[in-house]
Amino acid sequence: MRILIVGSGIAGLAVAKALELEGFTPDVVDRFNTPPTSGQGIFLLGNATRALGELGLLDEVHRSSFPIAAQRILSATGKLLNDVATDSFWGACGPCLALPRRVLLDVLLSSLKRTRVSFGRAVIGTEGHATVRTVDFEDGSRSEYDLVIGADGVRSLLRSSAFADAHPRSLGLSCWRMVVRNPGHLDAWTAMLGKRRTALAIPLNASDLYVYADCSTEEFADGSIPTLKTLFADFGDPLGSMISSLPANVVIHRARLEEIPAGRYIADRLVIVGDGSHASSPSMAQGAGMAIEDAIALADCAWLPMPFEICFCATLATHSTDAPMNRLRNDSRLSTHDVGAHSYPL
Repeated sequence: MRILIVGSGIAGLAVAKALELEGFTPDVVDRFNTPPTSGQGIFLLGNATRALGELGLLDEVHRSSFPIAAQRILSATGKLLNDVATDSFWGACGPCLALPRRVLLDVLLSSLKRTRVSFGRAVIGTEGHATVRTVDFEDGSRSEYDLVIGADGVRSLLRSSAFADAHPRSLGLSCWRMVVRNPGHLDAWTAMLGKRRTALAIPLNASDLYVYADCSTEEFADGSIPTLKTLFADFGDPLGSMISSLPANVVIHRARLEEIPAGRYIADRLVIVGDGSHASSPSMAQGAGMAIEDAIALADCAWLPMPFEICFCATLATHSTDAPMNRLRNDSRLSTHDVGAHSYPL
């Protein structure tokens, strides 16, 4: 079977690994000339690490990760609101781990043995036919595939080409992400909630912290460091003083947060996975987890003779019915009830 994966982020590489384990040899292409390095830290909840285990990669990821034993939620003044032992919630599923995003990408990429990964090869169009799907590349070439998998992100060209009405929609939030030195006293996932503002810090190792902060897009303005400091000036410790002391040259990733409307993005030998299919708020901490679960579900049904759409959707459902995820979906409404239409990043 000729399989093309468009995109070499977490979703694309996870799909390639899962397909390799099923005996396939896919091709991966990416429009960028080098492997992706954007993003900062990443927090993997139990369902994500369980999925990594199914790919045979959990031990390697675990060795490069910081185990998160607790999640603490504080008010903007520093008052403790909630303290949860992660094992009590996710223990039956998998460990909760934090690590630099690039480390997870490196593990996925280095694990591929037969997959051909081509950087600097951009897809500009695709069309479904009765027995194949054609793909047009920026260099003027055209190739035929039995299956094309779009893993090209929230603004997926492949999704747009087949589902013209499925546009990303704004969450009304913008964020800052960065990695800074850990002052030494933070050893747990720690969030502070203000009025329409959230600050979060997660240890990536003994010396580094992944720091996330968000606010309304209107308040975000130019997203500068002075703006960040001004908006969080009334936050207490432990995160308020950390933000106020950020150096002017800190490397920051800025983004406006978007989501994709729920739907089944499958048509004519094309399937969209990862953020291109279900981008969601960082408040769920599920981007990587759902992408890796997509990969396993897709590979599970790639050999089966039944219609691909039915098989993939049914298989994906089996990776989304565990008790922790059901509880997480059900309890996510509490964030808006408790802190005023603003969910907290898990």
